[in-house]
Amino acid sequence: MSRIGSGGLAEARRLHASGVEHNNAGHPLRAIRLFRRALALPVLAAGVSSEARLVAARIWISLAMSESEIGGLERGLADLAEAEQLVELTEHPALSALLHLQNGYIQVRAGHFEAGLAHLDSAVALLDHAEPAHACNILINRGSLQLYRGQLGAARQDLIRSAELAARHGLRVEEFKARHNLGYLEFLAGNLALALKTMDDAQAINAEVSLAVALLDRARVLLEAGLYRESDDVLIEAAALFRADRLHKELAEVELTRAECALLDGEIAAARRLAATARDRFRRRSNDRWRRDAELVLLHADLAAGRPGGRLAGPALRLAGEFRGEGLETQARTSQLIAAEALLRAGHTEQARTVAGEAGPVRAADPVSARLHTRLVRARLSIASRDTATARREIRTGLSELAHHQAQFGSIDLQTASAVHGRQLVELDVSLALAQGRPAGVLAAIERGRATSSRLPRVSAPSDPVVADLLAALRRAGEALRTISSDASAAEQASAQRRRVAELQRELRARSWQAAGSGSAPQPASLEQIEAELSRTGAALACFFDVGGVLNAVVLTGTRSRIVAIGSSAMVSELVRRVRADLDVLASRRLPSAMLATVCATLNRSLASLAEVLLVPLELGDDRVVIVPTGVLATLPWTNLAPMRGRPVVVAPSATAWLAASARGPGRADGPVVAVAGPHLAHSEQEVRAIGKAWPGARVLARGSRDELVSALSSAAVVHVAAHGQHHADNPLFSQIQLTDGPLFAYELDHTSLAAEHVVLSACELGQATIRAGDEALGLTSVLLRLGSRSVISGVARVPDDVAAEVMTRYHAALARGLDSASALAGACAASTTPAPFVCFGATW
Repeated sequence: MSRIGSGGLAEARRLHASGVEHNNAGHPLRAIRLFRRALALPVLAAGVSSEARLVAARIWISLAMSESEIGGLERGLADLAEAEQLVELTEHPALSALLHLQNGYIQVRAGHFEAGLAHLDSAVALLDHAEPAHACNILINRGSLQLYRGQLGAARQDLIRSAELAARHGLRVEEFKARHNLGYLEFLAGNLALALKTMDDAQAINAEVSLAVALLDRARVLLEAGLYRESDDVLIEAAALFRADRLHKELAEVELTRAECALLDGEIAAARRLAATARDRFRRRSNDRWRRDAELVLLHADLAAGRPGGRLAGPALRLAGEFRGEGLETQARTSQLIAAEALLRAGHTEQARTVAGEAGPVRAADPVSARLHTRLVRARLSIASRDTATARREIRTGLSELAHHQAQFGSIDLQTASAVHGRQLVELDVSLALAQGRPAGVLAAIERGRATSSRLPRVSAPSDPVVADLLAALRRAGEALRTISSDASAAEQASAQRRRVAELQRELRARSWQAAGSGSAPQPASLEQIEAELSRTGAALACFFDVGGVLNAVVLTGTRSRIVAIGSSAMVSELVRRVRADLDVLASRRLPSAMLATVCATLNRSLASLAEVLLVPLELGDDRVVIVPTGVLATLPWTNLAPMRGRPVVVAPSATAWLAASARGPGRADGPVVAVAGPHLAHSEQEVRAIGKAWPGARVLARGSRDELVSALSSAAVVHVAAHGQHHADNPLFSQIQLTDGPLFAYELDHTSLAAEHVVLSACELGQATIRAGDEALGLTSVLLRLGSRSVISGVARVPDDVAAEVMTRYHAALARGLDSASALAGACAASTTPAPFVCFGATW
């Protein structure tokens, strides 16, 4: 009998160990089947020996964890009650620690934080008796609860202690969890770049564990960084993993976070649907804690959808009380502010002010999105009370907080993306200034919220050997895709290759997100400073902005400033789209004559309409012009508009950026000129050799490589590139210049330390940019300007090779004679019989 009993216990232990592995890997259903088989073994069912009771207790504890994942709190607690009876009989301190751990874990998951913390504290008291893996998990779970309650210092101590203990004992799964949670701690502390780096470092441990929770946490960080679409992609991946293992509570968390992504993207109906689905899932599991979070997001969506405020204030105030009862001050404050907004919408201004006042002060530890929401509500309430001074103060403080938030990132990707959190504050700031009718006030409001990344100090990223390998793999994948993309028989292979390219691009972007910024955000330029530089350079400035779908401009000419209402933004956007489409068609030299005439006629009509709408009302006189565009105007070929033909025009991301570039030292820096030609262009070698003749001593690279171009950008005064170019609207940091040894990506340049004073990109469409919130432009040209180039010439549409060569030969001849870049480009484009959509970006050189 003893041999049979011993064998039965060995089988029970084997089944238990296998079940634990499955549960740790995120497969609770498989684990449950194994645990039930073990408990059904006769040796455990009899439960006669103390050893059998110990084994059975462990299995009941493990079963409780798995069943709580699937069936909720009651089933888990029932299993633990079975385990507790056995533990009391054994008087085993290690098993008591494990029992408290699982009790705490299950209570916390159900939203019962106080009960959960009491059990976890009891487990920590028994930590010296616990097995190493259990000790690590006790500390991880208590640390995670402290994170949620905002007790970051205590959480850090527990998580570091757990990570060190796990590393000593070679427990890779536990070390991964502890270090990943330390990344989440940095997220809660507002250190988003460090959070992403810490999470990536944890993932490099390569623990055999489901990554679903890690993906969910990473998505939350990306959302706070403003990358809401990237966050949603990660959440969809996490949802598939949770759904496969029937982890409904975590699946509801994914849906809730996707609802927040949809809100930030302006997809209000999708946000309501996702939040409502998540709420219902939490409600079915009696998880009131998470149900409240879902109701809060649903109220946000209802408010954004324009529902009557009278219906929303009551539920928001009820939620505020419930959150406050749980000690969750950030959520309580957000609920209170939603109630205040709802009351304001219903016309109860005084009551709204009272409710907002009860929300309490802004806390530096709150996420930037919560802080900016507080500023926004306070500003709206002040405007309703006709206290515009307080409203302006709240707006300016909020935008200053946003600028410092952007400055924490070293990556231009995150700097530009995070501007989305201030979108409503910027709109309110400009609307308030416009209502007062003062051009100086409107320009100041525009500058506070526009292209903030362009005034942040440049921080060089440290060398990362992984990046070089990923870039090499990306080039190989891109070349492989190029060779098979037109082969219909290789469609499946091409699809797989596209997925590989997208995966590599995602990995590279994720590496760049880890870079930390300077943390400092200089103030925008004043009107006096801008006017002084305009006077010195003899230029007029037109700064365009949109309010409520209406395009306007602040115009500064000499000592005169004024605000001009232009018209429908949608109409102007459509005209710009038509112009660029017609220019792309004209770039083909194989058009039948009849089609060519038709396209030319439609192009000329659209250009004439744009000139009439955009320029005639501005009365810019004959001065040289600085254009500060908004939206699609950033990619309009301004030199092709009749009033601008032959006239020096500069396009800058903001007046502050133009001033910084224009006022930077002497107009020209001494240094070499380098002209680089790329492959597969009929006239590129001819073009760069002509440029070499214009500049005695210039270095001509008729078959330029990536390294040669990067070297030239860091050492020459003028760099000219005649090569194929491509802007990727969906992934602008992978816009590229095609060189002899493959493409050079904008991503790579963002990781270098400086750029030439003047860069000319005689390539198709590299002046295009993806425009994010706050008129943050992202593309190859914007990266060069950020690196320090004073002036960049690039095309905003496709350009015929022969036209580019002709225009650029004339351009450099004029530049070498002493003309500035804007004047030289104006003359070169005006002399072309074919429209040449080149634009001078930044400032003159």
